[in-house]
Amino acid sequence: MKLPSRTLFAGDSAARAGKRRLFALLLAAIAGPAAAQEAPAIDIAWTTRAIAEPRSLRDDSVFGAGLPLTGFGRDRARIEQEARGKFGPLSLLATVTASGQEGAKPDSKFVAHEAYADFTLGGERFSVGRKVLSGDVGYAFRPLDVLQRESRLQLAPPPLTGIPMIAWDNFGADSAWSLILANPGHGPGNAGSTAAARDDASLALRLFRRIASADFHGVARSSARNGLELGAGFAAVPDEAVELHGSVLVQQRGERRVPLAAGAGAAQLLDAGRALPLESHGRVTKALLGATWTAESGVSAMGELWWDGSANTADEWRRLRANAVARNALRGVPGVPDAAIAGANAASTRIFEQGNLARRGLLTRLAWTEPAGKWSAAADWMASLDDGGRNLTLTAGYAADKWRLDAGVRVYGGKVDSAFGLLPERRAAFVTLSLSY
Repeated sequence: MKLPSRTLFAGDSAARAGKRRLFALLLAAIAGPAAAQEAPAIDIAWTTRAIAEPRSLRDDSVFGAGLPLTGFGRDRARIEQEARGKFGPLSLLATVTASGQEGAKPDSKFVAHEAYADFTLGGERFSVGRKVLSGDVGYAFRPLDVLQRESRLQLAPPPLTGIPMIAWDNFGADSAWSLILANPGHGPGNAGSTAAARDDASLALRLFRRIASADFHGVARSSARNGLELGAGFAAVPDEAVELHGSVLVQQRGERRVPLAAGAGAAQLLDAGRALPLESHGRVTKALLGATWTAESGVSAMGELWWDGSANTADEWRRLRANAVARNALRGVPGVPDAAIAGANAASTRIFEQGNLARRGLLTRLAWTEPAGKWSAAADWMASLDDGGRNLTLTAGYAADKWRLDAGVRVYGGKVDSAFGLLPERRAAFVTLSLSY
């Protein structure tokens, strides 16, 4: 297995040496005039993570010649230096990352994942800045996550990057609500926009209420792209060993990338820019229902079933494969360059970037955590019930006082024309070493 060059880590010591100065400068820039007054203490927690991710391609992938133009199957590694802290009313989560990928030059970047201030005005609480706004009761799929739109079940993902927002918050003993203006000043977002839905300007209301042993959630969001989105969810604990949860969302309209229609001509098939036309559609429904059982020994079992009306259909996955097979059949035809076939097949793999790939999904999870909290292990089996795809993920971890080691592997399979059966990678794995101080 070939890992990225050791030059990946060149300059990382310099990044570590300057991280405190960088953090302080950013805080000072956010604080503005308030910093000129009596400065509160800076409380910072540091975490260093080293992550290696070996990947394996399918030898028989229909996207074959186009895969060298993508990042699929390339081993990769990164080192993250994370700073998480508070400076009076200011909160910050930032990382400096040095990363490398097989066949590519090493890279480094600084990201302020969160940088926001909490303050009180006229007796009301407000927040302003960039903040992670995930929210739902689900594990594998989250219908109510209309703001952050987090892609779930990733292997060793980097920290989430928050959304620019202005929020008016109200918290009580058993209830809370937040009115959030997300991405103020951004474009409205629509079917013709190149930005992701999470980057659209929108107005959202989030509600929370606890009644006895049950939590209830509500959300409403309005944006130019999706129109009005309304949803509700619950999480209840009827027994000390049993937890039930569910959520549902109705979206006024939606959009997704789809393969070319059956019978597309050679000119269409070879046009990389038209490989995945954007399709707009009417009302979208998303729903999830799940349950968790936990024993005193640390063993737990969870099951979730969901419907995602915005995900690609089984017919669309079959068309994706048919498109690639038709392109490959053009190889050797006079006047058809191999580069055009490879480029169009590579462009069509962007369909896998759309987040949840299972329109009707099932997840079963068996996990164990040592009562002392040091060792843990889990097995996740996920099925795409519409198209016959599946994947299996095995993970294990060990935590000591200040460091933690995690490792895992995921194998994709199922029908050859299913989402997971078409995914260009057959296996993906990761090893993560974390040190907190």
